[in-house]
Amino acid sequence: MSAIPEHELQREGRRVLRKLADSKAHLEHLPNGSWTVVQRGDRESGRMRIASGLIKAFRERGWLEAAEGEALRLGAGGRSWLIAELAGIDISAAQHQSLGLRLVQNDRGGEDLVVVNQAESPLAWLHARGALDSVQFEAGERLRRDYTLAQLEPRLCTDLSAPVVLGGNGPKTMFISDTVLAAKQRLAKALGAVGPGLSDVLFDVCCALKGLETAEKEKSWPRRSGKVVLALALDRLADHYGLRPAAISGRMRSWSADNLEPARPI
Repeated sequence: MSAIPEHELQREGRRVLRKLADSKAHLEHLPNGSWTVVQRGDRESGRMRIASGLIKAFRERGWLEAAEGEALRLGAGGRSWLIAELAGIDISAAQHQSLGLRLVQNDRGGEDLVVVNQAESPLAWLHARGALDSVQFEAGERLRRDYTLAQLEPRLCTDLSAPVVLGGNGPKTMFISDTVLAAKQRLAKALGAVGPGLSDVLFDVCCALKGLETAEKEKSWPRRSGKVVLALALDRLADHYGLRPAAISGRMRSWSADNLEPARPI
């Protein structure tokens, strides 16, 4: 095994594997023997230099796997290790739970790497089954991220369903209280832009992680109506975030909770 100190391996592992978590990224071998991360659309692509000794150590731990040609990419072992690092859990727990990595756009125009519990997220469940498109899903994830950063939910134990942010592109000197305040303001502004009724179902599903059936029962809505209302709410949220072209968002129809008749007992 490598003689590189453990703390250095872990530090460099977080730095390199975070870049490789993007499906568009891979490692390429340079003529001088070192390696670099190549990532489509990234201005920093190709600038990072990683010593061959570190790459060898990463491969020995199963963090990397072969890609096309001589390229390397993030392997299953590396993904599990990175998830465990970000979520602050044991590696065995990361391997036996439905946890995944996702890049979420932040309000500074950059991206944050987050850990999500795909098994417990209603949005992820609906998106995986084609009930939500990628823009609707991204809008809901951004709302959930601000809810998490705003620290509005009780934390009795580790919340694996909440995104865990690693190293965004913003200033490192920002106080936590400022981050929380900014997230609360963004959350309030987003829910206000969506409007009454629609903001309620967004909060229930995106923030409180309630299933659609539960939300329907609590609001006395007809069965299967929640999916339609949620889609409309996410469209309006995506419009607020500027995620859809103006020509598409301008065609959105209005909605009111009064339009839904209460569910009748069978």
